[in-house]
Amino acid sequence: MKHLFFFVGLLSAGLVLLSGCSKKREYVSRIEISPAIRTRVSGLFFEKGDQIGLTVLKGGESYALNTPLTYDGSLFSDPGVVWYDDSQQPATLTAYYPYSVAGTPETFSVELDQRSGCDDSDLLGAVAAGIVPASTPIAMLFYHLMTQLTVVVDNSTAADVTGVTVGGFIPTATVDLSVPTASAKSGVAAAGIQAFEVTPGEAYRVILVPQQGDLSVTVETSDGKTSSKSISGALLESGKRYDLSVKITTSDLDLTLSGEISDWEEGGSLDTPDGSGGSGGAGNIDDPDDSDDPDDPESGTLVYDGVTYPTVRIGDQVWMAANLRYRPDNLVFEKDFWEPEDGLSSDPELGLLYTYATATAGVSYSGSPVQGICPDGWHIPNAAELRALSESPECGSGFLKCAGFTIVTVSMTRYGDSDQGYLMSSELSEVGNCHCLHYSVSSEPSMASLSVDFGLSVRCVQD
Repeated sequence: MKHLFFFVGLLSAGLVLLSGCSKKREYVSRIEISPAIRTRVSGLFFEKGDQIGLTVLKGGESYALNTPLTYDGSLFSDPGVVWYDDSQQPATLTAYYPYSVAGTPETFSVELDQRSGCDDSDLLGAVAAGIVPASTPIAMLFYHLMTQLTVVVDNSTAADVTGVTVGGFIPTATVDLSVPTASAKSGVAAAGIQAFEVTPGEAYRVILVPQQGDLSVTVETSDGKTSSKSISGALLESGKRYDLSVKITTSDLDLTLSGEISDWEEGGSLDTPDGSGGSGGAGNIDDPDDSDDPDDPESGTLVYDGVTYPTVRIGDQVWMAANLRYRPDNLVFEKDFWEPEDGLSSDPELGLLYTYATATAGVSYSGSPVQGICPDGWHIPNAAELRALSESPECGSGFLKCAGFTIVTVSMTRYGDSDQGYLMSSELSEVGNCHCLHYSVSSEPSMASLSVDFGLSVRCVQD
């Protein structure tokens, strides 16, 4: 799994069964998993070729046990892994990443030497009950079970930092994928973990087993000196990311556990008894009655191609408060764009579903805003803008519209569950998938990545 660096409230693990297309398709019997990641370690999403281990319990008996499924860029599957014949018999599915031939992990140890990267120390899990065989993919929400710590170094000496070691924590976890959760295994001794150099001399990262303990940091410098300090009772929770600031002077090493959060779900401050912390934005919902100008986004409305959209100010940006429903004249309906599964008549705010090429008008993101099919002065949001939107307290119930999505493969086109939604970003992953914001009626927003050929919702943001 390729790893970048950013992100986002722990919620109960969930699995959503994707509904079939309103147009009948040939039954697909193999088990397919459509993944989403709730929080991220140093990573963005799964990469083509990644493998998960899947276990299917049917009526309390194993139907599949630690079966490897491979990611093809959109779905996890294997041609030989198929559903059983009884469509009325529910099953419980559990999955984990990375796959291990040794079996579904009951214990998991992070690497003691993470200088070459943190990938092998990352463990994700997903679980769902009451799933029955279906011809459509199963959407599984994966959670990071470990915790991430980034040591940010402020070096005021003439010597260079040559290494950072984090100690005092037990490196082995007891894993329960039925929840899923992980915790420090009793009877195992604490150990030092050598950190990965994210930015030379400035930032070092480790993946740790979640626990509360006496956390220590040791910094080595090129002049042969070694300095260490520790924090008593530091609490690092599963799926959360913490920053620890280290200041090196000629006479001492000083630790500042500010708890500044930027990647995973907010982990809070390590130097407070309750581990609380984090930050939130503020915004005001524009009132349509504040102005008579329908083209002024500050008035709460925007007229585009004869359609009036409500708008809302969230933080320092103005967003459409309904999904885009612009119909490009030069493109093909049900090939380049689609109505949502329930149709526009059910709720006009559901908008239309667009391929990436349709939404961006064929323009590749290069750091500048991509207008695409948005009106003048507006653009397709980038990934950072979608993350900021999802993390804002103003992005409350009713703002995100679940319009389903269109699953497009070489052999078929079908709809995803109308209880889910994906807002498209203008950015692509390293393997060419589209970064997007995933949400459903039963879960909070989280970033995901889907094929550029899928039909997704678009929500324009003002320049």
